[in-house]
Amino acid sequence: MMKTALAAAILLSANAAFAKTCPVDVQHDIHIADEQVSVYQGGQAKMWIDAQNQVFVDGKQLELNTVQQQAVEAYSQAVKTYLPKVADLADDGVGIASEIMNEVSSRFDSGESFAGVKTLIADYSQKAHDKFYPEGEFVMPANIFETADTDWRQEFEQAMKHVSVESMSNLFSALTEKMKNGEISFSELQQQFGEMKAAIEAKVRERSGEVAEKAGEVCDSIKGLAEEEQQLHRVVPELKPYQMFEI
Repeated sequence: MMKTALAAAILLSANAAFAKTCPVDVQHDIHIADEQVSVYQGGQAKMWIDAQNQVFVDGKQLELNTVQQQAVEAYSQAVKTYLPKVADLADDGVGIASEIMNEVSSRFDSGESFAGVKTLIADYSQKAHDKFYPEGEFVMPANIFETADTDWRQEFEQAMKHVSVESMSNLFSALTEKMKNGEISFSELQQQFGEMKAAIEAKVRERSGEVAEKAGEVCDSIKGLAEEEQQLHRVVPELKPYQMFEI
């Protein structure tokens, strides 16, 4: 029962950021690197705004007037500010799982018993980071909000299958040994498990609520980007074929 509670708690926390998909379609892969924003089609950069806010389409620079230049600069800055916050949400979810594991291991004074679980969380954290930073630059995959909840949940469930049974068995063995030595009784053991389960559930509710609120704020920001992009296309219609977002 304790193992199931732990797994469910970690699964919930790690997916908190993606429990509710954002009603925005990401039309193409978007890359951000060295202050440059690029829209990819077919694996190739087709449109990009460089660090000086100059716009290039298929390698050719667009000639922009002052109004157009100002609109491009404002939009590019907003994209660079808000899109990476999606990756931060994944870090927040993993951080909750790490916090829970640290609390559990400290309560039972059995850090070694949870070493395998902590390694799993670290591996999952790296995988989440690599999803958004595959080669060091930030990448927002196309259709991410359509697939995030299903993909991330499946990945984490698959990862949980690899949690070492020994890590939990070691904990039970340590507590059983305490029972044999008369340090705690069976009723006290049950009480400890009950208290830990309640503490985990409370921690998950608290922290997952925080992440969910932050996810809502990020989603609102991206919806704002989609609206700003529509305005940009009215000013610079040449960018319409390289639309990033659609509400």
